[in-house]
Amino acid sequence: MIIFLREKFIAQLFMWVIAVVFLVGTVFLYSNTRGGDGNPEGEVVLKINNAEVTRGEFESAVANAMESQRRSRQFGGAPDREQIQKNVIDRWIQQTILGSVDVGDAEVKNYIRSDADRVKQYNLYQQWGVADIYTENVRLELSTDALRNSVQALELVTDVEAERAYQLEADKAKIKFIEFKYNDYTSIIEVDDAEAKAYFEENRDNYKTEEQVNVKFIKVNPAEFVTDDEVRLYYEENEKEFTTPEAVKARHILKQFPKDATDEQKAETKTAAEELLKTVNAELAAGAEFAQLAEKHSEGPSAAQGGALRGRNPKLPPGDYFARGDMVKPFEEAAFDTLKPGEVSGLIETSYGYHIIKLEEKKAPEIQPFTDAQYEIQQKLVQVSGVDKAKKVAEDLLFDIEIRDYDQALALEEYKQLSLTALETGLFSRDAATIPQIGATWGYQGLVDELFDMEVNVIKVIEAKKRTGQEVEAYFVATILDKKPAAIPPFEEIKAEVIDGTDGAKKEKAKERAFVDAQNLFNQRGDATSLDTLLEKYKTSEGLAADRLAVQESNPFSLSPTSTYIAGVGNSAEVMFAAFQMKVNDIAGPFKGDNSVYIIQLVEREEPDVEAFRTDPAEKARHRQTLIQAKKREAYLNWFAARKEASQLWIHQDYR
Repeated sequence: MIIFLREKFIAQLFMWVIAVVFLVGTVFLYSNTRGGDGNPEGEVVLKINNAEVTRGEFESAVANAMESQRRSRQFGGAPDREQIQKNVIDRWIQQTILGSVDVGDAEVKNYIRSDADRVKQYNLYQQWGVADIYTENVRLELSTDALRNSVQALELVTDVEAERAYQLEADKAKIKFIEFKYNDYTSIIEVDDAEAKAYFEENRDNYKTEEQVNVKFIKVNPAEFVTDDEVRLYYEENEKEFTTPEAVKARHILKQFPKDATDEQKAETKTAAEELLKTVNAELAAGAEFAQLAEKHSEGPSAAQGGALRGRNPKLPPGDYFARGDMVKPFEEAAFDTLKPGEVSGLIETSYGYHIIKLEEKKAPEIQPFTDAQYEIQQKLVQVSGVDKAKKVAEDLLFDIEIRDYDQALALEEYKQLSLTALETGLFSRDAATIPQIGATWGYQGLVDELFDMEVNVIKVIEAKKRTGQEVEAYFVATILDKKPAAIPPFEEIKAEVIDGTDGAKKEKAKERAFVDAQNLFNQRGDATSLDTLLEKYKTSEGLAADRLAVQESNPFSLSPTSTYIAGVGNSAEVMFAAFQMKVNDIAGPFKGDNSVYIIQLVEREEPDVEAFRTDPAEKARHRQTLIQAKKREAYLNWFAARKEASQLWIHQDYR
């Protein structure tokens, strides 16, 4: 327990007085220099017509998108924040311009429960503590589909268009090539200071660094204030919360009452239902499946699903289960209390009409094992009690550090048992994907903005939210030790990067050298009829491996309007387009690619068989369907771009 001494109370009171005076002055200055209410999260950063989006809302949406991408990529590297920001802005514009389609919680849950794979994915996200991210992604998917369908007209594809698409796909080329890799030359390239300086001056903007801060901090984690015993006790005292209710799986055939039916109409419906029951029983006896009979005879909305019924309880297992309370009373009593699995009922009257019910399965109540519920309980207790305790400790630390310093404060008895540590981040920029010594920025919403808004040597308690922007992740007692403005560093500071960087002077010089080397060989082709003969004329440059070049062969490839990748070769628009302009056995080059320079020889050309295409209905249908989908997408994007152009749009400079 934290001990409050008299001297500490007096010191805290004195610091509170100073803090209040400072706060009043700061708010006055802030409001006169920046505008608004002084709350960075409340600042408007996006305006679309009459709709406004605050920084807090925007950052929360970006965090959700980054987390979703990170989860889907697993070990695929950090998400691209800049691209995600653009995607989030486009999504908001789309929802505002088109009018957001309202997709309710029930629809989202039913969509998830209707597919076993989606249920597994949801459970996985729930174990990670980010189930809300998955449900919001599903909501967005459903909403986007509805929006797209609402604006896409039925596009038509003519036979001529389908035939042209077939010709582009079936027209294939195959090449042999000699590859001069840029990386082979970097080891023999020398860049002197004058060349490096000139390259730096020509590419200064590539080396600009953003504003950076160095932070000293203590992280106070609310999760550390919830014990295993507390989690276990909560589980034992709230058993119902972790119990899956009794559930059944059933199908039904409904003979429906007319709307506002009279007694006479209800009697007629009953007579028809009795005849229907005889028919159903006879067809079942003859071997028919109940689901097929439901599709054939039922007048209810579930007929299309073979009469299957799905409940509303989120704790139900995946599939068409429902619990008590999900159906009207007479239906519920028949399903839960009268029928046994496999049995078919007589006529059951409800306010909807007369039902014939087949009970397929019963599930007894099940208690979720403690190990499965443990994480969920722990996260709940963190927000219920752990957050308040952590906040109190952080605020106490703030005063103790201001009176003493970080190390002396942590040496006090009340903090020793908490295993707190003072760390230093080192310099990092606002757009960094990871905060050194802390973690990924998307996991600590609001922290980066708060740190960059602070002045040097000011100490502050910062509340960082979880990736969803709703719950508290941690408290930070932080001080800005150093701040560096955005600038282009002096050449001498980054000389090594300018010379040896990924896009540095040495790499650029290597590209030029590879092209010259390839050009020299190509100029010697004379009467050479093959690349093998041409390669025999190559004289290896000093420092390069003699056997590094060989005649290689590509896979057959088409002329693609959307990609420059050639299987077996790499990315090169020049090679792709040249191949389709050449005659078989022609040698051409050199052509630049992303990673190499190429000399190529066309060895095969496969012409499309138009007559075979015209007599193949399946091939025609495939190309027509592909084109229809492409046309629909293009129509939607063009329509949306026009609406976006016509709208009143303003984006804060931080996110442009």
